[in-house]
Formats: sequence, structure tokens, C-alpha cells
Amino acid sequence: MSVPVVGMSEHDFKAALKKTRRAIIPVGSLEQHGSHLPVYTDSLIAEYVARSVADRVGAFVLPVISYGVSFEHKPMFNVSLRNSTLSTLICDVCISLTENRIRKIIILNGHHGNIGVFQYIAQELHGRLPEAARVHTIHYWHMMKAEFDHAGEVETSLVLAIAPELVRMDRAAPNSKKLSKSKAAYSSITNVPGSFPKITGNGVWGDPRKATAAKGEKWIEEITAGLAKTISELA
Repeated sequence: MSVPVVGMSEHDFKAALKKTRRAIIPVGSLEQHGSHLPVYTDSLIAEYVARSVADRVGAFVLPVISYGVSFEHKPMFNVSLRNSTLSTLICDVCISLTENRIRKIIILNGHHGNIGVFQYIAQELHGRLPEAARVHTIHYWHMMKAEFDHAGEVETSLVLAIAPELVRMDRAAPNSKKLSKSKAAYSSITNVPGSFPKITGNGVWGDPRKATAAKGEKWIEEITAGLAKTISELA
């Protein structure tokens, strides 16, 4: 049972509260995803996955928060919030939800650059919520066996499955610089503003030419099933 808050009235909300006290907040970003994917990619995927998993676990679905921490993409397109700003925004949303009798909140993260913020949300909210309220963060790509990328095979396949009309495969190209360092090194380097274009050359990490809608559908099912299982474990 997915309960989208968009379009819901006060009457609808109160009626739905009788069936669930769980809410999912999808959070993405606005940032470049190569020349072939929309800057809305992370938000698009997070919102779609949130609705898909809500159908399985029963939850309200909040409108996606489309602004994240994307300074690593400078000077390529990004609309970024500071860590403190995103943290305050998420905390205020969670407090408001619990004041409206929501008791289980899942922050569904769709952007790698947001991880640092969400790691400490529970600490920021400690003592500020009703005793029975719980807030958890899940990064959707942790549900996948495939190695994640940025505008590469994985993300491009997901968007092909969700909104193929937004994908320009004729512009798809792999990273133009060779990625030869270790994961640990890149994980540290990409925390630096402006690092991503310098590393990849063209803002793409991976090879989007390998993407297909069928792969995207398979991965969406894998993600949704994994999220449903994880959310049940959190309960």
C-alpha cells in the first residue's frame, strides 16, 4: 500500500494513519549525469524506488527532496546544499512528521554525496522525537549486487526502465579518463569540491553504452525486494 502525500487531503491522511504510521522520504540531487541523462537522475530514481517499496511495506511517500550535496561536480552543473543545511531540512521534516503521528521514518537516499549528512541524522534528532519514533537511512544502491556507478551502465539502465524518454543514448559515452586508483583513494578524493570532473574527464563513471531497460527492470526488482526486506528488519 503506497500512500503518496502529493494530492492527499487532511481527511485522506487521517484515514491512512489507521493503516500505517510509516513514511518514506526519498532524497536525491540536482547534478550533471553526463550528456545523456537528466540532472534530475538521482531524484527520479529515489522517488520511483520509494513508491515501489511503499507498495510492498505500506507507507506514506513524501515528495522527493531534490537538492543534495554535490559540490564534487563543480564546475559542471550542480545545485548544492551545505551539509548543515540538508541536515537541518531533513531533521525538521522528521520532527514535523512525528508531530503528525508518524512513528517510523525511512530516509531513502539516492545520491552518494549525501551519505555524510545522513550518517548523523539519528544523533541530531536524539531527544527531539517521541520515544516511540525511529528514523533510519538506507542508500538504495546497497541493495544491489552490481557495482554502482555515476551515469554509467547501472544508472542509465535504471532511467531507461523508469523514463526512457529522458535518455539520449546517442550521446552516451564512458568516462574519458582512465580510472586506475583504488576505491579507497577515489572515495577520499571525491569528497573534494570539483574533484569529479577532474577524475572522470567528462562527468561519467562507467560505461552507459552497456545499459538496457531490461537490466534496469531487473535491478529495480532487486533493489525493491532488498529494501522491503531491510525495512521489515528495522521494524
